[in-house]
Parts: sequence; structure tokens; C-alpha cells
Amino acid sequence: MSTTCWPACQLCRKHGKGVKLAVHHIIYRSQGGTDRVSNLITLCTDCHTTKNHQPGGKLYKWMKAKKKVTTHLKGATFMNILRKRIMAAFPEASFQYGSQTYVDRKNLNLPKGHFMDAIAISGIKSVGQMPETVTMISQFRKKKRSLHEATARKGRKQPNTTAKRNAKNTKCARGIWLNDYVRVIGNNAKGYVQGFKSNGYFVYLTDSLGNYVLNNGKNYINGKQCRLIMHNGNWQKAEQKLSLYEFK
Repeated sequence: MSTTCWPACQLCRKHGKGVKLAVHHIIYRSQGGTDRVSNLITLCTDCHTTKNHQPGGKLYKWMKAKKKVTTHLKGATFMNILRKRIMAAFPEASFQYGSQTYVDRKNLNLPKGHFMDAIAISGIKSVGQMPETVTMISQFRKKKRSLHEATARKGRKQPNTTAKRNAKNTKCARGIWLNDYVRVIGNNAKGYVQGFKSNGYFVYLTDSLGNYVLNNGKNYINGKQCRLIMHNGNWQKAEQKLSLYEFK
């Protein structure tokens, strides 16, 4: 299940399905501005006007002040590195740009979503029936480095073993391990062990989407009520009822 995050105008902050955005060059191209990401910004059509471009306008002031744009490109950098390595490992593979995926998805009458994009780039010609469930697989991190105190942190001479949060590093308690898949006696709820409370007498359980499994309105459950279904490594696997399409 996915949600839509709409880009916003960086001047008036308007966003949404009905807002039309344009790409603006902070340093005008007529003044030598480039197409680098650091020189681009999104504006709605109400702000991207001739008046704002002229002396005294807000966009003109931005150009004179050489406005800085905060960019978060770590994800894009990582994906570019990964793409090159995949193409090197599998030379028979090919990659596809989002503009073509958009066309393929529309031709198959599929809604927007990561799952739909995966179907669209597979090259299928028709879509069959909608399944009731889909298998969700996610990675579980058993050790949070910010809480790790087995060795001294940078700047410390000794491990800080007296910190209260050190108890949160508990991996196992009363026969139950982190990320174990368990069943709760009484309400038959199921979930993954996310953490421990009060030396293992209580556990935090979440489903495969990260939502807490509640017991009488509380997000922790008495460990005595938990019965092991399956030990897990660093992965979680579960079936979720999602509106996805089965392809043929």
C-alpha cells in the first residue's frame, strides 16, 4: 500500500494534484545559469511569472543572492552505483527510464505504485485477476549502533555500560529472541518481537508493516502470553491483504 507525496512550490509552498509546477533556474540561463541540480527549483505557475523575474521580483532577488538549494541526493547516488554494478554482473540485462514505465503502466491500466511499476517493466502484454494477498519481505536490524555499548564509543575510554538505554540491547529474554514470530495467547494476534521491556517480562510486537500489536490498548505484551511460531534471522516475511494485480 503506497501513499502519494506531492512536490511543492518552493516560494508559496502550495502542493497537491491541482498545482502545476515548473522548473526554475535560480541563476537565469540568460545570466549563465546551468542545468545543475543545485541551480534548479520547483515553482508553481502563479509564482513563476514575468513580474517575479524582473528587478524587484522575488525570483530576481534569489538570483542576486545566489540562493542555495538543499539537495538530498544520497539515495540517487546509491542507486546509480547499484545500477552500474548490476549491469556489470548481468550484461544481458537492460534498464528502463521512468518516462517509459509511465507509458507502459498506463497501457496496462495500472494505478501508480512501486508494485505496479515492477509489473509494467516486466514486458507483459495483459493483466489478469487481482489476488487477495501479497507476500511482504523486509529486513530487520537486530543491533542499533546508536545503542551499542559493547566497545567504547569514539571519544570514550571505557564502554558506557551504566546507561539506562543499555538494557534496550537485550537480544533474548525468557526463551524469546529478537525478530521471532510469535502468537499471543488470548487474542490469537501474531507479530514479530521488536524489543523487550522490564528485563524481558514484556515484549513489543509489530506486524510486517511496523504497526504495534496491541493488547488491551497497550503496545507491549506479557512475555508469558507469547508462544513461538518461528525463529527468524534478519528477515521478516508475511502475507498482507493488498490491492495488487496478478499478471500472466
